[in-house]
Amino acid sequence: MEKFLTLADGTQWTGTGFGDLNVLGAGPLVFNTGMTGYQETITDPSYLNQLIAFTYPLIGNYGIDATVSQAATIGAQAVIVHELADFADHYTSRQSLDNFLLTHHIPGIQAVDTRALTHHLRMTGTQPAILSNQPVTDFATQLKQIPLKQLAAKPLPAWPSTTQHPHLVLLDFGEKQAITTALQSRGCQVSVLSATSSLKTIMAYHPDGIFLSNGPGDPQAYSTILPLIRQLARHYPLAGICLGHQLIALAYGAKTYQLPFGHHGLNHPVQATATGNVLITAQNHDYAVDPTSLTKTPLQVTYTELNDGSIEGLRLPQGTVMSVQFHPEAHPGPQEAGQFFDQFIQTILKEVTINA
Repeated sequence: MEKFLTLADGTQWTGTGFGDLNVLGAGPLVFNTGMTGYQETITDPSYLNQLIAFTYPLIGNYGIDATVSQAATIGAQAVIVHELADFADHYTSRQSLDNFLLTHHIPGIQAVDTRALTHHLRMTGTQPAILSNQPVTDFATQLKQIPLKQLAAKPLPAWPSTTQHPHLVLLDFGEKQAITTALQSRGCQVSVLSATSSLKTIMAYHPDGIFLSNGPGDPQAYSTILPLIRQLARHYPLAGICLGHQLIALAYGAKTYQLPFGHHGLNHPVQATATGNVLITAQNHDYAVDPTSLTKTPLQVTYTELNDGSIEGLRLPQGTVMSVQFHPEAHPGPQEAGQFFDQFIQTILKEVTINA
């Protein structure tokens, strides 16, 4: 079945549909440069209502393993690839990517020159797009007609707090499962709460520290949460990843801005300001912290992106509040940035010892 990918500037690509052929997709079009990890990317809640174009030319060759999905549902609007593998060959595979998307009612398009598409986005910037079964005749009207998705609610577990096993409350703005897994693998007990939870509700869990998750959208749309973040930082060690990092910056008076075409992939170099060491990181964000806005805040820069110089990490001088723009829980992807979790846990244990 023929599919049409139309951008807001009128540029159009045609290809062959896969996944759910009866569903249309619309939203910001972004490209991901990872050579692997298509399943983790598609199920990452940070891609809510976005169309994902994969730059790697062959996608789907190792199938779908249910144990690596980052969420139970898919928030992305559509998937764009150059070539969809017609045979999935891996011992953990339980279904094809085509069938996986069909099951979740997600449309896809293949036979697209994703290299040319990515080059176009790098020149023009991220822009809305529509994946349709017919040529688009009225972009603005048809864009509004395709419904947006909402993040699925999660159950809220509770754990007792102990000094041997730090108890963290993770505020869920659209959390990747790998964040909870990374913390649990380091001995932490994690209670995942809604990002709209009150200070009273959070304190009732008696946490040793607070974690702000990743999530979709413009960080400035979360302005109502900023007072809570400031309150939490007065009571507990606090850390944030991606959106959580941006919200910490906003809570302390910094500003954010939209990147021309975002960072989406597994090979982004960042440099630690204190040591000069370079980490290769996984990234997935369309917004960044404005460096000029930090001068009137107490925040210090801990990491910068070597490709474009954007801010990749922040901390307070006393070290009880810290954040990174990249994803230290990368799965798959480089694992060296996992030291961020270790640093935060060490901070928590130090605070628990001091207050004991």
